[in-house]
Amino acid sequence: MKTLRIVLAGLAAFLLALAALVWFMPASLALPLMQSRLHGLQFEHVSGTIWQGHADQVSTAGGPSLGSVAWTLSHRALIGDIRLGLDLRQPQLQLHGQMHRLSPTQDEWRDVTLHVDMALLALQPWLHGQPQGQLDVHIAQAQLQGNWPMQVEATGHWSQAAIHTVQGTFPLGVLSLNVSGQSGVLQATLNDDRTGPLQTAGRLSFSPLGWDLSMDLKPHRSDPAFLHWLHTLGTPTPDGSVRLRYRGGLTQLNAPTGNP
Repeated sequence: MKTLRIVLAGLAAFLLALAALVWFMPASLALPLMQSRLHGLQFEHVSGTIWQGHADQVSTAGGPSLGSVAWTLSHRALIGDIRLGLDLRQPQLQLHGQMHRLSPTQDEWRDVTLHVDMALLALQPWLHGQPQGQLDVHIAQAQLQGNWPMQVEATGHWSQAAIHTVQGTFPLGVLSLNVSGQSGVLQATLNDDRTGPLQTAGRLSFSPLGWDLSMDLKPHRSDPAFLHWLHTLGTPTPDGSVRLRYRGGLTQLNAPTGNP
């Protein structure tokens, strides 16, 4: 009996030590053990624990730095209920949100805020210029199935919107974005606040089968350089508006769009 008590006491001490190690496991030790699940992400200068940690730099394999990242992971992950809080920061992009793993192929994101310096997008050939300004997006809820958004509720504002071209920089005012999605089909609208030089009304449908973008642009000013840039996007109608239509995937099998 004495020997059994010694064995049980030793086993209990080992289990307590193991539980303490897991509970306070350093992130610098845990992340290498999870490398196969990190999809090629690499972390540098890691501090904290696996439950609440920080990395000064995170990047994809061979890719550029995505910025610094801080996270909180619920201890319920020990029983398979993964709940993750994420905060990613770099000078031109910040992202904060909460993720809940519903199944091996389903993730739910809630209360996600995204701040993007639009200059991060660089030159966009279809715009014949580089977007500028600040895009602020709030995703109230998004459910992903295999990384595809099945359900989405999101709003956004593109403040100090502008396009930088070789002819100059043209302000567009403030644009508002609304996105909703059900059963894997996303619908988005983009509209101006009627204070800028360009009346904007855009619609986008997006699904695994393809995408369909239509946009009406009507100038409120007659600046020659501004009109020249606008007319590079498409042929103006009699009232000066430019109507754009772009399609991809199976949707391009429908009627001709009038745009390349």
